[in-house]
Amino acid sequence: MFRFVYKNIDIAHKLDKASEPMENYQKHMHYFDEILYFVKGDVIYTVEAESRKLEPGDIVYAPSGKYHFATVNSDVSYERYVFKFPEQFVPEYIKQKRENFSPFLGNIKRFSDVFKAFDDYPKYYGDDELYAIFMCDLIGLLVKIFRNPTPIKDQTPDVISKIINYIDENLDKRITLDTLNEAFNFSKSYISNEFKTHMKIPIMQYIRTKKILAAHKLIISGTKKAVVAEMFGFEDYSTFYRSYVKIMGFAPTDGSKSTH
Repeated sequence: MFRFVYKNIDIAHKLDKASEPMENYQKHMHYFDEILYFVKGDVIYTVEAESRKLEPGDIVYAPSGKYHFATVNSDVSYERYVFKFPEQFVPEYIKQKRENFSPFLGNIKRFSDVFKAFDDYPKYYGDDELYAIFMCDLIGLLVKIFRNPTPIKDQTPDVISKIINYIDENLDKRITLDTLNEAFNFSKSYISNEFKTHMKIPIMQYIRTKKILAAHKLIISGTKKAVVAEMFGFEDYSTFYRSYVKIMGFAPTDGSKSTH
């Protein structure tokens, strides 16, 4: 087991024993991409509206801004490799391919040797060497995974998928339970309850987090903070600022923060 955190990547081989869980598998979104290679355990993983009971060899790819979490049976040891990295490292053609596939890619045991090799690297190389090696392996892995992907998709509530798609397409607009009621002709209580039941997060909290993550991308690309706040429908800059700090953990001027 190891963890390597350097510059803007965070890669780890984790084993949570049944008697000694390592972490809280909290529900979250973040501004970097994350790949999880599942080794063993009893885990149901959710990315946006899709959920899957993981099988050994599965890969989960959660792009930046996508809500995800693990539901873990803590009576069973949970082993996985986790690679966190900036979205800008992903080749553009892979980003386009990724949009057409489920976040769950199965039957990828053929890549197990790639991940197992990670365990030995820290024994022999310094930080800068490790960084270069891991980034080369990451690009190679992405190319191989998306050359002939084996997507797997479990059935999810259609209404949840439609709501998430609507939110993604209208982040630059004011979205409330009233606007969702008008868009889908479901009661506000039904939308709120169904979303919370499946996604384990209040829908308005989900929307605000998505807006802030989308705003972060624009800020680090050079768009002025006040302009971004207005673009995403915040009433004033102070409200945007407070939400940004609460969700991101740092002020809008600190857009160069790394993945950890």
